[in-house]
Amino acid sequence: MQTELTLTFSDSVAVVTLCPPEGKPPTLDVPLMDRLDGVCAEVEARSGNLVAVVLRSASPKFFCAGANLKVMETINADTITPWVLRGHRLMNRLEALPVPVVAVVEGYAMGGGLELAMACDLIFSSSTARFGQSEARLGLVTGWGGAYRLSRRVGLSRAKEMAFTGRLVEAAEAASLGLTDWCGTSADLEQHLAGFLAAVRDNSRAAVREMKAILATCGSTTIEENAEIEAAASRRCLTDGDAPARLEAFFAARRKSRPGS
Repeated sequence: MQTELTLTFSDSVAVVTLCPPEGKPPTLDVPLMDRLDGVCAEVEARSGNLVAVVLRSASPKFFCAGANLKVMETINADTITPWVLRGHRLMNRLEALPVPVVAVVEGYAMGGGLELAMACDLIFSSSTARFGQSEARLGLVTGWGGAYRLSRRVGLSRAKEMAFTGRLVEAAEAASLGLTDWCGTSADLEQHLAGFLAAVRDNSRAAVREMKAILATCGSTTIEENAEIEAAASRRCLTDGDAPARLEAFFAARRKSRPGS
């Protein structure tokens, strides 16, 4: 049996849930990747009406364990390249979605499962979460951008240590390393997620969209190039976004709050 996927919309948030067979961890194969591609297409089409995407698992013990075992049984020197490139395309598309994407991790995120989480903008985890870049245990290397994203999250030397040993990192350590952006109890996790979504919802969708695009360029541009990027984005906020209305409301509130006004 394969992992299924559900997509629901609630209060301008797209919730993507990995649904494994009972008692099994969520895993990735080509049909599920195709389904995730379809989800990305739907989010892209509806992004103007969305504030965020939440990616999570229906399993309390596993976020995602990586590739499906049936897929791994077919991997050989001839099939590995298209498999790696297929995963890269999907992770890159997920990362490039125009709205914030949050991975909610409870339980294990291993191998390709960790790569899936790191393709999201933010990772919020419960204290039960465990993370591992464990491909070397099977004689393989990261295949879906894991080395690239892990080294940017935790630093090159720590990424080397994790990849060379394949060890599992507990949630508290993951948070201290910057691998996760928040961790706590399951109840607090839901409260933190709700608070984050509420804060994003209060902001301009156009501005958040532009900020995500700007931040995506910061690792490969100079400060001079950043000036041009920010200037163009600022103009779009004023011509295509809701900045004029928000500024008018802000100054109107200030005038109203002044004594004698």
